[in-house]
Amino acid sequence: MIPGLEPVPLRELQALGTFRVWSVAGQLDEMPSLTPVRGTLRAEHRGNLLEVEGSVQTIVCLRCDRCLGHFNQQLSAVSKELIWLGQEPNEDHLAEAGLDLASPDGLMECLNPRGDFEPERWVFEQLSLQMSVVNRCGKHCPGMPQKPSDAFPTRGETTPDPRWQALKNLQSSMQRNGTNHD
Repeated sequence: MIPGLEPVPLRELQALGTFRVWSVAGQLDEMPSLTPVRGTLRAEHRGNLLEVEGSVQTIVCLRCDRCLGHFNQQLSAVSKELIWLGQEPNEDHLAEAGLDLASPDGLMECLNPRGDFEPERWVFEQLSLQMSVVNRCGKHCPGMPQKPSDAFPTRGETTPDPRWQALKNLQSSMQRNGTNHD
């Protein structure tokens, strides 16, 4: 856990009457990284909404999906989000708050107004959204590791798959015992 990013009751944020700022500096348990996660986070309670914005960055070590080599990737997130406090909002509630449900900046998440805001979880989610679905080490990726050409069997010569050896051993032992069940 990053020190100082403990969950905060939403009622406490509401009582502030202004925004709260967190300085982010530390390691996320759920996302091992080469450098500490650094940045800032700000949350303001605005009645039925929680406005959260922040800027965080770190460097993670990933494995390339093509060549299986390791490479470093910088993750950087600059985000602003509105979180609805209460039951799923309807169009009337959103209109009162001056929001449009169809807007790309619309509400994506709801929190219980008697619950907590978890700043560390928010940081984790924002950085996770920056990670690629397919990990590639770069334009010059050598591709899948290949065996040297002399390791391939020549025509007519076959190399049995070692995973079948246990089955072959069982068949041999059954034939020696005279219990051949083809």
